[in-house]
Amino acid sequence: MRKVILFAAGAMMVIGLGSCVENSGKYKALQAQLDSLQNSYNVQGAELDEVFATINEIEQGLSSIRESESILAVQTADGIEIKAGSKEQLKSDVEAIKSAIKNYQDEIKKLENDKRLQSAQFKKRLSAMQKELKEKSEIIETISRQLEEKEAQIARQSKQIATLDETVSNLKDEVSTLSTEGQQLKAKVADQEAEIYSVYYIVGSKAELIEAGVMTRGGLFKSSKVSYQAEKDAFVKIDLREISEINTNAGKAKVMSIHPKGTYAFVENDGEMVLNISDPEKFWQQTKYLVIQVM
Repeated sequence: MRKVILFAAGAMMVIGLGSCVENSGKYKALQAQLDSLQNSYNVQGAELDEVFATINEIEQGLSSIRESESILAVQTADGIEIKAGSKEQLKSDVEAIKSAIKNYQDEIKKLENDKRLQSAQFKKRLSAMQKELKEKSEIIETISRQLEEKEAQIARQSKQIATLDETVSNLKDEVSTLSTEGQQLKAKVADQEAEIYSVYYIVGSKAELIEAGVMTRGGLFKSSKVSYQAEKDAFVKIDLREISEINTNAGKAKVMSIHPKGTYAFVENDGEMVLNISDPEKFWQQTKYLVIQVM
């Protein structure tokens, strides 16, 4: 019981002593200093958190730039054709990366000038990032130039293609014109050739020949070419190269027009006389009109 009383008395003395210390001016001054240090530590901690957040952002940005750089390098490589729709997108991507690199470089400069961040390790880290950003900037500038060169090349090729298209179109027109003229000339030659080799014949009795205006009633044959021309509708038109025989459909026949002897002869076939022209060119030299009288 006595021990309990002594312990209680001792505790009351300690409490009383603690209360006296807390109320002393020295204690209050120390407490205020501690609070100030704590606040300063909290502020510095928040600022450092912001610094490291910035560094993390820059490092993530560098990672994205590395990936984008590889893609852009492939798309602008020699032998790779840039599609019409992707050209503007490529230019936009390049400009976006340039802007991002500039912003990261500015952020690093701010950190380098921050007097609170003076450790050698930290400066080394910032220097490494700044160096990589500079390298990436140079690479992106190279890619940008390559893109401009490809764009200029495409423009030149487009102009050349347009010129070639125009040339081809003109050639097609010329070929079409020549083809039309060729066909017209060919048709004209064919007509002229047909006219040159066209000859005429008529087979009939005396009465029929007189009625056709080829013979007179006195029996005299109209040998004038003009007379034949005037009565051309009465004749049958043939090509001397294609026909060398003319069937009279009669048992007797006689050539009334003037043709060289030895160039033709009558041959009997099944009781009908057939005129056989052995030398067509000579046969038709004197006249193009053949008159055969049948009996």
